[in-house]
Amino acid sequence: MRRFTLRLQQLFLLAAAVMLTFSACTKENVAAIVVPVISSPGLKDGKDTIAVGDTRVLRPQLTDASNPTFLWLVNGAPSGSDSTFTFTPTTSGDYTISLKISSGNSFTSFFYRIKVTDKYDNGFFIVNEGWFGHGPGDVNFYRYGDDTVYQNIFQRENPGKTLGTTTEFGAIYNNRIYLLSKQGPMVIADAHNMKEIGRIAQLPADGRAFCGINPNLGLISTVNGIYQLNLQTLTVGAKIAGIDGQVGTMLKEGNYVFVMSQNNGIVVLNASDFSIVSTLVKADIGLARTPDGTIWAGAGQQLFAINPATLTVTNINVPFTLNGAWGAWNATMISASSIENAVFIAKINAWGAGGREIYKYQTGNPSSLQTPFVTLPANRELIGAGFRYNPNNNTLVATAVEPGYGDHYKQNTLFIYDATSAATIKSIPYEGFFFPAIPVFNKQ
Repeated sequence: MRRFTLRLQQLFLLAAAVMLTFSACTKENVAAIVVPVISSPGLKDGKDTIAVGDTRVLRPQLTDASNPTFLWLVNGAPSGSDSTFTFTPTTSGDYTISLKISSGNSFTSFFYRIKVTDKYDNGFFIVNEGWFGHGPGDVNFYRYGDDTVYQNIFQRENPGKTLGTTTEFGAIYNNRIYLLSKQGPMVIADAHNMKEIGRIAQLPADGRAFCGINPNLGLISTVNGIYQLNLQTLTVGAKIAGIDGQVGTMLKEGNYVFVMSQNNGIVVLNASDFSIVSTLVKADIGLARTPDGTIWAGAGQQLFAINPATLTVTNINVPFTLNGAWGAWNATMISASSIENAVFIAKINAWGAGGREIYKYQTGNPSSLQTPFVTLPANRELIGAGFRYNPNNNTLVATAVEPGYGDHYKQNTLFIYDATSAATIKSIPYEGFFFPAIPVFNKQ
């Protein structure tokens, strides 16, 4: 028994020696595993938003990598093997770009997530009158985050086609932008890529504004009343009875359509059959709607707050004159916030132009009209409808030119202000005889 126990001890010691020898050999012959590190992915947080046709070059920086190999995949599909990757999307959507790096006996990976919008989603439009007697109207575009105004995008996207003369109004409804000129065609384009969908070669009278009613029907205001528009066939229908003369902006709220008529004042239509429900005060500026549903307009030294249910009108005193633009029509300088019950108006000259001061009236606070909310620099003045509130990011967008005549109109500046603090976010100068008419926003 003793001899057997001794033999077991000898065998255990021999096995231990073998294990130690194997371990030593393993440490000597197997290289340490060094995982490559992506010290910088080349894109902040690996996320971005770009437009169709834009390019992003992904150029990751590595440490602890020896003779690395790369594999790029776009939404799971192999797309490249270089150390950098150029991404130029042709369609909108959400993309995941996977990067796999192998180095020696190890690998690592990283995921980029890029949202691709349609070409004209991530920004807003500026509809331009055009230089009367020299060329038609057109549309410029500002992309968020840029310091550039992209010019004449309608003609760029539709070679050989043009808008009418003095393009004064644009509105987006159900993913289409409706562009009206004072003379010439009404043009309808895709609001995401600006490709023309259709046009009405000649309206019954010079065009003014558009208002969408439902997916099948809209209204067109003209210098001689209002006409129905079939949105499916893009054909003009019957004239609305009881309204003649120049009609400007229109706004649908609930079961009513509010209409600015130069002859009659603010006319309220039944949204179902367009019969006249009521005729309210005459107005020179309008129309805008605050989150509580109140419809806003104004004339003289009065701002009008219209209750959309009872159609009662409350007058608010304004310490300056609210000049409109019936003579040389535009959509007038009034706009409303989408997050607070506040309306923006401008102090301008009797011709409905010029001026540098924008006021912000907060409902129930008359003192808010005592000082300007925003004052443009001394070398710029408002032009066209002047400004509009952008509901996508709570900003105020203002179009301005250099005061004076002739070449002064060539000097444009796009101003973007914080609509809560009035802080200047952007001030972008650009040149050209555009004569900006109105900013227009795609809702995000």
